Amino acid sequence: MNARFALRRATDVLHDQVGSLLAVAGLRLQLLRMDHPETESLVAEISQTLEGVMDRVRTLIRELEPSPVRRTGLKNALQELAEAGSAASLPVETDGATNGRGIVLRYTATALLPPEIADALYHAIASCAASAKKSAAHIRISVSGSRSITARVSYDGRPKNAGRELAAVALLARHSGLQFEVEPSRVTTKQGTIVAIRYGIQRPSRG
Repeated sequence: MNARFALRRATDVLHDQVGSLLAVAGLRLQLLRMDHPETESLVAEISQTLEGVMDRVRTLIRELEPSPVRRTGLKNALQELAEAGSAASLPVETDGATNGRGIVLRYTATALLPPEIADALYHAIASCAASAKKSAAHIRISVSGSRSITARVSYDGRPKNAGRELAAVALLARHSGLQFEVEPSRVTTKQGTIVAIRYGIQRPSRG
């Protein structure tokens, strides 16, 4: 968690401060060229170098961004997570349509989440899936909800080192305002596990 916060701060500094200063420098170079046409060739050379620096800063910002949710949104980030399962020889299904490779992703949520909540939800789901891959051949991820959102990671069997690994995920989730539950369930003759992560559940009104 601390490592992600440090990366986020570094990304913000590069984007908000370094990037802005470079943009201002570029603008001032253009004003200099307009006020002093005789500097056009020199300004063009400096501007080209400055643009190269800005391209490198943009690349670094993309590489430092710790969450794909910030880049592509929660649904796309989870789809990428499911597709990455093929690297571990897991079959992958997306929205129920299999393409022959063990993570099933069903995303029907329409609720709009604050960026920090979407980020925390993604990391909690990804951590649960990573834990499940150590003991399960088939993982199901579902995300649903319109006014509130519920994410479930379910799989056959019990995760190895479940207490330590899932406790860490639960701490991250609850720190971000999510509800985190691990529910044992019977799947045929095996012991299955369902991890439920919720946000924005409406509580019954009093009285």
